[in-house]
Amino acid sequence: MSTSASTRTVASLKKTRDAAWAAILKDASWPAFVLSGDFDARFYGIFLIETYHYVMHNPRHQALVGALSKGQPFNYTKFCYEHAEEETGHEMMAYHDLASLGSGKSAIAIPPPHPSTEIFIAYLYWVSTNGNPLRRLGYSFWAEDSYGYIEPLVRRLKETLRLDASQMTFIISHATIDEKHSQEIEEMIGTFCKTEEDWHAVEDVMNTSLRLQSDMLAQAVNSYQALKNGGASPYDFLNSLVSGR
Repeated sequence: MSTSASTRTVASLKKTRDAAWAAILKDASWPAFVLSGDFDARFYGIFLIETYHYVMHNPRHQALVGALSKGQPFNYTKFCYEHAEEETGHEMMAYHDLASLGSGKSAIAIPPPHPSTEIFIAYLYWVSTNGNPLRRLGYSFWAEDSYGYIEPLVRRLKETLRLDASQMTFIISHATIDEKHSQEIEEMIGTFCKTEEDWHAVEDVMNTSLRLQSDMLAQAVNSYQALKNGGASPYDFLNSLVSGR
């Protein structure tokens, strides 16, 4: 990959992100499933469980970028640590939303992550500890600015399950927090991506991590359908959300 100066911009990267989201929303199975409204609270519960798992690790691998980014400008390293601190505890929003559904348990024993979620988590650790230190920005670039793409799906979820805002704190409240983070990510990319190799590294992680999260969501649909059909499932406790209905 060339190390010559690049003329690429954040605006061009946004166009690539738009195209990646458009392809997923058109071709992946889970967006159509959500828009169909053919689900109950158990699906939302599974989504929250898997979200809890991967979000828990976000501050950890973000901090690793700062710890291992030898030779990077000090203000990029500082950003990594500050961003890690700000992301700490966000998984508890997902836990709160799960508890708000009323599973009948005062304390929820979260089952282990699905293998597709583990793959997503493992990939983010890999990119945070190997290769170009800037490339994890590709994950943050879409993750911190995703609400606009999924807003119709969020609206359908809310309508179908008759949720209020207090039961969607991870999606709705988190979106407000992410507005500030999105601006910071764009500034980091625009400031520190100098070469074609830098931009390619960021774009590659953006595309790959977005696809891996899409795979995770597709598996959430599959897991819900298996649970609904009565199969053995680590999410069995969610059946209490629909028992007696």
